[in-house]
Amino acid sequence: MIRFICVLAFLLFSSAPVLAEECGPSCPVCSGNSGSGVVLERNTLLVSGLLIPTGEEERGVINARYGILEWLDAGVGWTVVSRKPVWSLRARAIEERKDGWVPALVVGTGSVQMGGNDQSVYLQASKGFELHPDLGLRVSAGASMLIPEVNRVYGLAGATATVFERFSLFVSYDGQNFHEGASVAPVEWLAISAMLVESKDLAAAVSLKWALGK
Repeated sequence: MIRFICVLAFLLFSSAPVLAEECGPSCPVCSGNSGSGVVLERNTLLVSGLLIPTGEEERGVINARYGILEWLDAGVGWTVVSRKPVWSLRARAIEERKDGWVPALVVGTGSVQMGGNDQSVYLQASKGFELHPDLGLRVSAGASMLIPEVNRVYGLAGATATVFERFSLFVSYDGQNFHEGASVAPVEWLAISAMLVESKDLAAAVSLKWALGK
């Protein structure tokens, strides 16, 4: 299994520059969707800042996401250059079963472009696996459509490997291109990440998470 994951990751990373195009309907920068398909826990606030020094259209995005209910979260952000909002709403239709093969099923909508003018709706299944006591893997797959142009369906996919619950390698496909990166969580409430946006623009991100109550 571990060898298969390594080969799959190598293929994704090596093919990404060839397949990269313009931003897809589930871009983690534009939509705020990480590609994991996991809804934020209730009464939890996640604030993140993303810096893209070499970005052609945008150089930075500030985003906040809040867990409204156990099955519903919402996010809103602000773009540094274009000075327009980006937002998203996610609802978990089916809860993941840890002891079986039933994945979580999330329905969502959000901004497609960093200007926040175009919107998308998507359906995404997500499942986590414990490959080793210190190694976890979460994979997701789904489909998305643009609004109001619903005549084309975009495929979505993502994978995150986590070691010791602190170090992660991730890759996501937003419907048109790949985004690859790595992150470290020195403490439970802090995560520091580096990512290739559309497989070409290096970005750095910091995320802060607070549990505001039960």
